[in-house]
Amino acid sequence: MPISPAPSSSRGDLVLQPGYFTSSVYVKAVRDDITSLILLFHEQYSQNRPAQPFLLFKDIWTSQGWKWLHFKVFDDRARKAFLDVTMRLFLERMAKTEAPFSRVVALFGLYTFFYSQPKYTAPPLYSVSHISIPVDHYLSLKALPGVLTTEQLLPLQPRVICILSRLLTDQVFCILPRSELRPMNPGSLPREIYIEAGTVLPIDPNAPKKKGRPTKRDKAQKAKAALDGLDRWLEKTSCTTDGPREFNGMSFSAPMTHSLVKQAPAMAVVEYQVQKSQLLEYLDPADGRPSSGRTALKNASEQVVGRLKEAEELMPANETEAGAASSAVAGMQRIERVRGERGGVLSLLEGGGRV
Repeated sequence: MPISPAPSSSRGDLVLQPGYFTSSVYVKAVRDDITSLILLFHEQYSQNRPAQPFLLFKDIWTSQGWKWLHFKVFDDRARKAFLDVTMRLFLERMAKTEAPFSRVVALFGLYTFFYSQPKYTAPPLYSVSHISIPVDHYLSLKALPGVLTTEQLLPLQPRVICILSRLLTDQVFCILPRSELRPMNPGSLPREIYIEAGTVLPIDPNAPKKKGRPTKRDKAQKAKAALDGLDRWLEKTSCTTDGPREFNGMSFSAPMTHSLVKQAPAMAVVEYQVQKSQLLEYLDPADGRPSSGRTALKNASEQVVGRLKEAEELMPANETEAGAASSAVAGMQRIERVRGERGGVLSLLEGGGRV
């Protein structure tokens, strides 16, 4: 029976509104608590294999503080939403797609929560007498005892049969249409999503444009998306100029250089030096031990020098390139000198071959 709107309290006390219990704040917390309840019962049940598993569940239910849950809400309007949503969350874990053990524990929890509603209190507390359930979930719940046939689940079967018999005898369930028709109210949980202050949701570029003026939230989303796009563009195109240059009496701007190119690759040099020292120690040991690697390193250096000489002969020697040719000759002399050093051409990085 729906409750007519009424003042929450006559004394001005703070009361939770019904929307709180359908929001992500409450729904996510209860889902996590139900999962913890299932895992804790599974752990203790697997270790002890008690003769009366429902008594073990009641001990865990009490130790985890579930027995005090009914005393969290006293206002009638909020309490109705609180009871409906909490029992619906237990029904979620009893769906056919859940593991059989999880379905059993969720049934224990629903049974305990429903029959532990406080009665005959002063002032009286609102309570529900029926549990809404889609017809397909109802049929799968009635067939649950037939699923408990394994060695681990078989001791739970008599307790499940007893609880289902009590629920069916008391005509607790209110049968609704199939779940794909979304007969529950609200259609899905959570209905309200809580977003912390300062959090901006990403914009869907394919979303249809809303009519009217954009809200502050829409403006904040667009500003955040534009800022993120600008940051990504700057990361890809972070370039600086090398300063103005002159050629034949004319000045022009230097080409753009990426910031990563302008930075010295310090870590790459260190890594190269470490790996090269390990290679030289293996190919050409410093203690004079015979090694075939020394011959291979010498042959490689000779081949490099030979190829560079061939390339040098192909270089034009006209006047406009005299400076480049002289620089190449000096470089070849250094490479020829480094052939006889330990490490061959690999020692050029450390200044090998200089006069």
